[in-house]
Amino acid sequence: MTRTRQRALATFILPLALAAGGCHPSDDGKAEGLDNAAEALERALAPREVRLVATEPRVEQPTLELVGEVRAFDTVVISSEVAGRVDRVHVEVGDRVAEGAPLVEVDRETFAILLAQAEANAGAAGATLELARKDLERKRDLRTDETIPQATLDQAQASYDLAAAQAAAAEAALRLARRNHERSVIRAPAAGAITERMVVAGQWAEVGAGLLELAVGGKVKVAARVPEGWAGRFTRLESFSFSVGADREVRTAQIYSLQPVVREASRSYEIVGTSANDGSLKPGMFATVTLTSPDEERSLWLPATAVATSDLPQVLMVEDDAIVYRKVRIGRRDNGLVEIVDGLAEGERVVADVAGLSRGLPVKVIE
Repeated sequence: MTRTRQRALATFILPLALAAGGCHPSDDGKAEGLDNAAEALERALAPREVRLVATEPRVEQPTLELVGEVRAFDTVVISSEVAGRVDRVHVEVGDRVAEGAPLVEVDRETFAILLAQAEANAGAAGATLELARKDLERKRDLRTDETIPQATLDQAQASYDLAAAQAAAAEAALRLARRNHERSVIRAPAAGAITERMVVAGQWAEVGAGLLELAVGGKVKVAARVPEGWAGRFTRLESFSFSVGADREVRTAQIYSLQPVVREASRSYEIVGTSANDGSLKPGMFATVTLTSPDEERSLWLPATAVATSDLPQVLMVEDDAIVYRKVRIGRRDNGLVEIVDGLAEGERVVADVAGLSRGLPVKVIE
């Protein structure tokens, strides 16, 4: 019997024994009652039988499931490079367009007129230049024979230079008019899908004002936020799986970026992947993202019944036939098991069931 139990028995039985010492033989019933009380106390102070269980090692690739979202790969706000009234809008939200496809027409008739005017001016300037060139050549021949004075040749040269400058200006104006005429049809800068329309026919379009929003490319981004406790486990990750919608089709996304900082507000960082889009993935959809570390890790697990989690996580151990506590740090839960992140070494044994046990309680280990 341990000293603790001996002291408890002595504390309870000694007063009873002293009282029984003054009893007469006729007090046999009282003596028998004292014996029964002592036996009851002995049973109450008997050690509790407990079983021990050892930490179970597991080698695995840690997996984390998160809620993420589908995003457009890149978004372009399409605006007009010329000012004018919108003649036609060729697309609606959700339409997929090829690179170079016409999207909006802006005042085509006006820019066609300006182009025709510039072409006429360029033609006239070219004719004037040609006439000045021929006149200059004649004046040079006449000056060689000294038929005309030098001043007449200089005037012919000046007229030619002026005609050349006017022709160059007219050509530049023609190029600008041709370019504005081309720009009056706003075309898709890349293949993609229209995600927003901010223009209607008849509206005045200012230069630089947004008219349409285009999600570029045949890919989408899939993003999720990873808790800071998992930082470092996915640095070498090359891809992850995800699913959207009710069909739960598993798709693969290639790693696009890992946010280099943990956001203070959420204590997490963002991981982003890219995936081909067959048209069923819409920006804004929720996605179930599954991250699997490429590196194997060794972890320790215990049955959930062996871990007290009502306050700080603790396990119960047996020292000198009595219960002692040890604090631990726990992680994941899986099918009735709890991961022990810190506080126990592999092979250490703890009480298999903590229910009804407390610090200092005498126990007996059974196999």
